[in-house]
Amino acid sequence: MKKDRLKLFKMTAAILVITGAVSFLIRFFVMEGHLKTELPLSLSLVLIGIFVRYLAIEYDLMLKEYEKAAYFDSATKLPNKNMLRKSLEQILHNMEKSEKKAVLDIEIENIWMIDDTYGHAVGEQVIIKSAAILKDLFEDCLYISRAGEREFVVVLPYQEDKERLKIRAEKIIDCFSEPILTDTGVEALFVNINIGIALYPEDGEDVETILGNAHLAIHKANVADNKIAFYTDKIKSHITETALLTNKLFGSLQKGEFFLEFQPQIRCDTEKIAGVEALLRLKPDGNKIVGPAGFVPILETTGLIYDVGKWVLEESLREHKRLVSKGFLPLRFSVNVSVIQLQRNDFVDVVAKIIKESRVNPKYIELEITETALSENLPDTAEKLLKLKELGIGIAIDDFGKGYSSLYRLESIPFDRIKIDKSITDNIEPDRKKATVSEMVVSLAKAFNAHTTIEGVETEGQVDFFKKLECDEIQGYYYSKPLPIDRLEEFLSSGLGQI
Repeated sequence: MKKDRLKLFKMTAAILVITGAVSFLIRFFVMEGHLKTELPLSLSLVLIGIFVRYLAIEYDLMLKEYEKAAYFDSATKLPNKNMLRKSLEQILHNMEKSEKKAVLDIEIENIWMIDDTYGHAVGEQVIIKSAAILKDLFEDCLYISRAGEREFVVVLPYQEDKERLKIRAEKIIDCFSEPILTDTGVEALFVNINIGIALYPEDGEDVETILGNAHLAIHKANVADNKIAFYTDKIKSHITETALLTNKLFGSLQKGEFFLEFQPQIRCDTEKIAGVEALLRLKPDGNKIVGPAGFVPILETTGLIYDVGKWVLEESLREHKRLVSKGFLPLRFSVNVSVIQLQRNDFVDVVAKIIKESRVNPKYIELEITETALSENLPDTAEKLLKLKELGIGIAIDDFGKGYSSLYRLESIPFDRIKIDKSITDNIEPDRKKATVSEMVVSLAKAFNAHTTIEGVETEGQVDFFKKLECDEIQGYYYSKPLPIDRLEEFLSSGLGQI
């Protein structure tokens, strides 16, 4: 774009200089009678005119090229965001008062990962194929644009029928459920689509507001089961709160605003406590307590998870030692580890140093990782987990069954425990399918010679069910909610105390 502007500027300057010079020469030599040439004056003027005309044509072509670069995407040939703004402004201006419009912001969530993995050329091919899919889907749309590196915007008529609009959005998701085959020789690639929807005029009465709110709705679509979200004022409030919390988090560790709670893990055979899971909490500026779902993703995005995760392990081991010093038998302390922490080259060394300085026997330490962590660079993760195992630390697979589970990944890593996710535990009594899944997971754990911990157990029926399956441990509100350390001491002194 900068080169085009420079070329345009030079062309404009050349035309102005030459035209000015020609005008001066004609005026000076012809008008003053000083022109001495064998060519007739009329022919000289014609030649000059042809030259100026040539420059004018070149200038006009350059203007068109500049306009094309400024308003159209070079890869997909679709209008870009600049043209979208102009065209949408015109659409809204020409509308009847009773008319309504829907703006769909369609995001290809994983295009940057595709770029990083397979190269920019493959990523561009995916974008081009995606544009073709959308053009086929929306032949009746008012406008379609590539509005960003990984975004398309579609403008549709809207007749007060959100359900019909949702069905159209679901059709987009369905069309992208099959992998996209490019002409690059790379295997067919799956793309993840999120769709944010804003309605005119209720979600905004001008171009910038309506486009901005459709984009904000993508934040909710990211975590929605169907990957579709309509804009609401709550979304904007949540994003504002998240931005404020992000700013506060940078000082929360130094201010002592993080704290831990501990949830007991109870043995099925003895109904005595076998260990606890350390759960991170936040109380910013003395306000209400914020759960991990509200701030851990921010810690991961900002990189603060490194220092906070280190503090969690250190604090957990300090509490372990304090309990032992008060006469309690040593408990297994489980600490969650983020995939971002695992990606650090020095992660194992940091953990080893903390354990050495704490002087806590590693057999009482368990690190919990999610299945998601296993999908990120599996060979590197497996190597680090093996080194942690060599230190004597236990490894637990957390949230098992929550998402896509892979036997290959389980076979590739060392682990001691599988923790069955609460989503399987919920409604297990009336839902025979979930009961069957639980039975399979418990059998799988036994096949891997691993222990099982059932999360989210809240009823006596669930306890009885998992006892019959001969599960090892239960964790959930049936026995205890997460407790501050002083309440944990009371729990240990109760009838559900240690083995």
